[in-house]
Amino acid sequence: MSLHARSQIKWNYGMCPLDAKVERFGPFADLVALWQSRSRPSELLPRRRDIDFYDLTAWLGRVFIARVERDPFKLRFTLWGTLLTDWWGVDYTNRVLGEKSSNPQLWNLIETRYFEAMDREPFIGLASGYLSEHGRPYIKVIGVDLPFADGDGLSHVLSAHIKVGMDESIDDVVPGHPIREFF
Repeated sequence: MSLHARSQIKWNYGMCPLDAKVERFGPFADLVALWQSRSRPSELLPRRRDIDFYDLTAWLGRVFIARVERDPFKLRFTLWGTLLTDWWGVDYTNRVLGEKSSNPQLWNLIETRYFEAMDREPFIGLASGYLSEHGRPYIKVIGVDLPFADGDGLSHVLSAHIKVGMDESIDDVVPGHPIREFF
């Protein structure tokens, strides 16, 4: 991917090991701890059904759940929180990743590659960026992406977001995390 494409979206992505210490995830520590606690010893990732709606009470409104579709690879949102709708200016429930952005092809080029990488070699993801592609350049969010596998490969992604200051970065909000930059 070109540096130009990445700079147009204005998002940064990182990958953390599945067993990363939860205290390093700052405001996301409780959610990462819950997710890690639901993994079975015989399986790399928890299953989607291992997380109940009531487990997410503290995160309601700021969570999405996306189901992975294949041939072609894409994410379809089965849940899109009400605060996310306010922040993005669109309800992505039952929509495909990026389809309501100002440049769906560019958005999918970046985001789809990130989730395809999560499918090949699972990781806890961290993403941060401005909502410029949705007409909201004055809003910046940071999110944690948690993978699920119902059988072979990535089946779902649970993501929670917080709104941050325009100058705040992942390093400011999640200090000391064991992150490897994605791009």
